[in-house]
Amino acid sequence: MTRTRRLLFILVLAAAAGGAYAYLRTPPAALVLTGVVTTNDVIVSPQIAGQIGELRVGEGDAVTRDQLLAVITPDELRADTAYYTHNVAGLSSQVRESEAALRFQERQTVDQIRQAESTLASAEAQMAAAAADLENARLTFTRTQDLSKRGVVSPQELDQARTTADAAQAKMAALNRQVEAQRAAVQLARSNAEQITVRRSQVQANEHMQAAAAAQRTKADVRLRYTELRAPIDGVVDVRAARVGEVVNPGQPVVTLINPDDLWVRIDVEETYIDRVRIGDHLTVRLPSGVERDGTVFYRGADAGFATQRDVSRTKRDIKTFEIRLRVDNRDRRLAVGMTAYVMLPLGVASLTGSVSE
Repeated sequence: MTRTRRLLFILVLAAAAGGAYAYLRTPPAALVLTGVVTTNDVIVSPQIAGQIGELRVGEGDAVTRDQLLAVITPDELRADTAYYTHNVAGLSSQVRESEAALRFQERQTVDQIRQAESTLASAEAQMAAAAADLENARLTFTRTQDLSKRGVVSPQELDQARTTADAAQAKMAALNRQVEAQRAAVQLARSNAEQITVRRSQVQANEHMQAAAAAQRTKADVRLRYTELRAPIDGVVDVRAARVGEVVNPGQPVVTLINPDDLWVRIDVEETYIDRVRIGDHLTVRLPSGVERDGTVFYRGADAGFATQRDVSRTKRDIKTFEIRLRVDNRDRRLAVGMTAYVMLPLGVASLTGSVSE
């Protein structure tokens, strides 16, 4: 009897060992991979240095795009804006003044040239008349002189004719001087037209200065807007890295935002199984609470990461991993950044084919 029991015990033990061996040799239907829920955080930082005057959000607050998050004390920048605004106004007055002076100079120069040319024309006409009078006086004097030699006219008439001729000659010389003077006046009036070019250059210089001041004012306005830190996305405040009264530098984090609708599960898949995963595959994601939901592969690493295991078999190689990301619906807000998530990777041929076909 004892012998029979021993035989039965050996048979049972052999059956158990065979079952265990068969169980261990049978591959699992799915590989359970441990991952983590993550996302890209958005760091809100200032573009200018300054002291934080207002901080309108706290950690956990929901914010919308373009919502005002913080304000840097803008007193200095407001003063700069006011200074450049007054500077632009002053230069605008200078531009208007120089333009008015240019217009006056142009009109005055034109009038002076016209007046000088008219006076010159009048003097030339008078000189022409005086020339005619001089020629007439000379002819009269010549005839009177001939008649005086014949004794026809008296010496008094001869003297009168001579005096008239001399007076006409003197008048002709005087008018000639006046014509020369008026010609010089015309040349002077025309040379004054060159001052218009100088005035025009002054106007252009003032306009350039006004444009430069306007650009400085625009720059000051832009820097003044930099004092307001606004949310670039819809999301939730994850970290508030600064407090009211602190002095921050450009690029220093003030608030960190995350988008709860843009979370994904990140896992590392061994290179042994990476060929089973394709973009668009649907895999089951299990949360720590046991809730399962569908995940879609939207990223598959192109380069292998560092080795996480070492094969001690005859190949003696490092087993590397590839990063995989799955998009999971989070409308119910059950997912949170940093949460552990388990991804079921089917290993059976039928399961793999069905996953890829989806």
